[in-house]
Amino acid sequence: MLYKSRFPILNFDDNKTAKFTNQMLEGWKPQGIEYGVLCFDMEVREMLAQTYPSRVIGIIKGSGITPLNIYAVNFNGTDIILHQGVVGAPLAAAAMEDLVTFGCKKVIAVGSAGVLKPEIARGHLIVPTSAVRQEGTSYHYVAPSKYIKHSPEVIKKMCDYLKVKKLPFVCGKTWTTDAIFRETQDLINQREKEGCVCVEMENATLGAVAQFYNIKFGQILYGGDCLAGDMWDRRAWANADIKRRSQYELLKLAMELVTKI
Repeated sequence: MLYKSRFPILNFDDNKTAKFTNQMLEGWKPQGIEYGVLCFDMEVREMLAQTYPSRVIGIIKGSGITPLNIYAVNFNGTDIILHQGVVGAPLAAAAMEDLVTFGCKKVIAVGSAGVLKPEIARGHLIVPTSAVRQEGTSYHYVAPSKYIKHSPEVIKKMCDYLKVKKLPFVCGKTWTTDAIFRETQDLINQREKEGCVCVEMENATLGAVAQFYNIKFGQILYGGDCLAGDMWDRRAWANADIKRRSQYELLKLAMELVTKI
């Protein structure tokens, strides 16, 4: 049923059947693999795929996109699909659609976020509990609302596992936006008042696609640049090796965690 609105972005259609789906693409077939991980760092993803037994099950192609392998990785005895996350809501949704087509029922995403609270240090882990929907793609999967709320059951399992691993983290709302160069001070102040601890570009969409297909989803973000205060703070890593090692360990954590949710 189509819900009409004077604003086109709010014209939500709950019809599950679309004219074109990625099941129609050549080579996109079920793999019988329950678990999927989305990693937004290409170099680290390739490192893991080369470290553990893996095979290519698909290739991402498109205008302006370098062809990227999608891997099935045997991680400590369990097959997990390792997919490249691409920045921005539309391509993030497409990646989730791929994982659904391959047969995934549980997905963990890992990536970075700008922090809205200065006490969240560079590299500190963040578990989003919900996302403010200031992007467009989620509105094609879930009826209009202010937030995409993530599964409390999945969040609890993620947090419990991080505690077992003795890793410091914070839980909180995130702000998903399409426009990184339109994060104005007034918007930042508003989101901070609403309880958002960070800002990124995909979480609301990833959660919406997961809800649409009834799959379990969670994300672990790490603190990146800081938008709190009067000036933007890039907060660069001390060096590239520290950044790479930290991101690699986070990806391994996600590969472990996806089998726990």
